[in-house]
Amino acid sequence: MADAPQRPSLDTILASDLQAFVNDILHQEGGIDHFRQLLSDDQVSKLESRRKLELVTRSGVIFTRERNISNILETTLNTARNLTNSDGGTIYILEEIYAENPIDPGEIASRNLKFVALQNETMDTNLKGGDIEIMPPVPLEIDGKPNLSNVSTYCAITGDLLNFDDVYDADGFDFSGTSSYDKANNYRSKSMLVIPLEDHENNIIGVLQLINRRLGDGTISGFTAEDIELVQSVSFPAAASITQQRLINEQVNLFNAFVAVLAQGLGEKSPHTYNHIRRVAVLGESIAAALSNSDEGIYADVKYTIDEMEEIKLAGWMHDIGKITTPEHIVSKQVKLQFVMDRFEMIVERCSSKMKDYKIEMLQKQLIASQAGANEAEMADLCNECDEKTALLEKQLEALFKVNRGSEDMPDEQVELVEELASQSVDALYKTEVIIDHGFPLLKSFAAEAHKAPLIDDWEKGNLLIKRGTLSDDERDQIKLHADRSWRWLMELPFPRKQKRLPLYAGAHHEHLNGSGYPNGIEGKDMPMQARILAIADIFEALVANDRPYKEPMPLSQAMDILGDMVKRGNLDGELMKIFLQSGDYMTYAQEHLNTEQIDEVDVDAWLEAYYVVPEPPTK
Repeated sequence: MADAPQRPSLDTILASDLQAFVNDILHQEGGIDHFRQLLSDDQVSKLESRRKLELVTRSGVIFTRERNISNILETTLNTARNLTNSDGGTIYILEEIYAENPIDPGEIASRNLKFVALQNETMDTNLKGGDIEIMPPVPLEIDGKPNLSNVSTYCAITGDLLNFDDVYDADGFDFSGTSSYDKANNYRSKSMLVIPLEDHENNIIGVLQLINRRLGDGTISGFTAEDIELVQSVSFPAAASITQQRLINEQVNLFNAFVAVLAQGLGEKSPHTYNHIRRVAVLGESIAAALSNSDEGIYADVKYTIDEMEEIKLAGWMHDIGKITTPEHIVSKQVKLQFVMDRFEMIVERCSSKMKDYKIEMLQKQLIASQAGANEAEMADLCNECDEKTALLEKQLEALFKVNRGSEDMPDEQVELVEELASQSVDALYKTEVIIDHGFPLLKSFAAEAHKAPLIDDWEKGNLLIKRGTLSDDERDQIKLHADRSWRWLMELPFPRKQKRLPLYAGAHHEHLNGSGYPNGIEGKDMPMQARILAIADIFEALVANDRPYKEPMPLSQAMDILGDMVKRGNLDGELMKIFLQSGDYMTYAQEHLNTEQIDEVDVDAWLEAYYVVPEPPTK
């Protein structure tokens, strides 16, 4: 007679991975018999109790820490199967489809049970995620009536637990689908346990279905009362965890959607501003990803988590929120005289009136000359004089049109032209008094009074003499205020702890490493990496944008040279620019967002040689 196998001590077994130990024993030849030869009945009982406790404990830890609902559901199914030694199982989640009804936005169009995980050890089946999308959802209603013939939908509708020793002997339910599956796969579905997943408010959020509880010798038995208690000890906290995570996700989605709606609101009055915000968010995320993927240089250790990447993206969406209150005629100022309307038209009207004054003056002179006996040649000279002055004014007006468009550098002859026209006057029948308040011309009084009005008034003259672009100094200051507003407004929001610094990242996108930026003049080490990323994204997008009403699209290489000059002056982070260029993401962006004629070659090596400067890394 062979010696009985030596029994290990219980302490030795409990110190090991119990689930792995038990599975290893059960799959050896002899199965449970061999298992019982190794251990006494008392040891088997204690070991099995410890194994189940460990399974429940591990699942509880996962439910507490896990934020991915799919992983929570999969853990629930795995744990329930291991607790009951079930051959297979399915998890459904309750899915409500809302009707697109603006009168009743909460109207539910349909309710279904959606497959989220399906397992069967005998069939070697493990479906989840995209793999299980081929499984059609199970409707809770058919032709307007509750679908009570299906065990899973019955459980979801009534909240009742169902336990079958043999589904083939069950009455009142349609198991034709189960039977067809069995025939097609040479399988025999027998015992089945169907348990509702209920949250803390007793709302059913899904259904857990287990099939074929196996004994140690491989035979199939029904699920016991202990099995039900064990599964419920997992299903209740799982449902609570899912509900909690859903609520968190809903709050995050609501906030993100609200931010997107604010950006779209800006787009209602300024489409290019919305496009800018959207593209800066894309660029910021792209540069941050390139930084995380880089294993070289002084930032090789910088790696962003999923949450941190989401934070950078959200900061991109919120960086220009302060522009909500910036007047649109400034945000989208196409020409120097833009103020709701282009005031150049008023100058045109005055010049037209001036030309009529020339003609009236000529006719008056001709009348006097005729009375004095002037000949035809003298009369023609007066007419020619009028035509010459009119032609000159037309030529000056045409040149002034170009002045109004703005440029990178205003020539001296254009300055002289503005001064010359501003010194002239025109007869006017009505008199107004205009005051300038924060860059805005405001009408203070109006009266019917003949007087000499300047051909170009003081406000128009000041704007026409803008040396670069179309914005006056006062208007530029108003534009700059958006960064301060973004910062202040975002600081008022109670961001969660993991996003407490988001207002800094969004509000500091106009700060420069050398302290010359705004609104707070942050310097070098105090400027966080995320703000440096958004600063590059913001300027790059603005330079190459092809939808700005006030400028022509810029070639890619020219934009990179401007960014390079800013790196050299200490405005931007040279290492981030190096990573952005070497990643090639700038070209991917260009191909998606720029006009074909804008996309030219950028010599990265030459750029690095000409512009690269090692930055001072941030302290945080």
